[in-house]
Amino acid sequence: MPFPNYQGRKRLWTKEKVLSALSAAAVEIKGPLPCRDREYCQIKKGRYDWPSALRILEYYHSMARAWLAAGAEPCRVSMHNQDWTAAEDDYLFDYAGNYTLAAIAKHLHRTYDAVKARLNKKYHIQARGNLGYFSAAELAREYNCSCHRIRTALRDGKIKGDFDKVRNRWNIDLGDITPEALLILTAPKRTHKYQPTDLGDYEQRYGIRRKIINGKTVRIEVNHYEKGILATN
Repeated sequence: MPFPNYQGRKRLWTKEKVLSALSAAAVEIKGPLPCRDREYCQIKKGRYDWPSALRILEYYHSMARAWLAAGAEPCRVSMHNQDWTAAEDDYLFDYAGNYTLAAIAKHLHRTYDAVKARLNKKYHIQARGNLGYFSAAELAREYNCSCHRIRTALRDGKIKGDFDKVRNRWNIDLGDITPEALLILTAPKRTHKYQPTDLGDYEQRYGIRRKIINGKTVRIEVNHYEKGILATN
């Protein structure tokens, strides 16, 4: 017969009692703590002084967070495959770029790889890009201009930016873009072509048609050819 969560009109397993019981259980259990409800239920058999997995999940939604709330050592708790909460996502976005990912992972009781992957999957950015700085390539995509033009302007001081020697990239704040810099970014693309595009049609491009006459290749101007007049080489 299952034990109900109510004793008369009072709740048997309150949140405070769950925390107290889990704290005592963490002392008795040696090694890693069970972070799956099935593993916990196997250890709990016959222990009516421990709360059921159902009550734990009702309050904390995961065994891992319940153990941490009860004061268990983080090294004994695995957050693998645990859903991210809104508070964790907010903390990650607020401090990524200001704190190292290793420090953020330690605070959230996550691994370094998990924090890095979440930042990329949730916000599609890296920690160094969370400060709001644009690289030269990102600025080129933003204004649809040549990346070479932007790097040249940065080196000449026409666009304000700091070069990060460690990451080998420019850090550009959009707030520092002056009207003069904006003219450089929005200027039309320059080209070095002085001839029209080769359309693959010799007659259309040069107005001359090639024809073999008596075994010799001769060039025939289109207007003359139409009149039956040959123009030899």
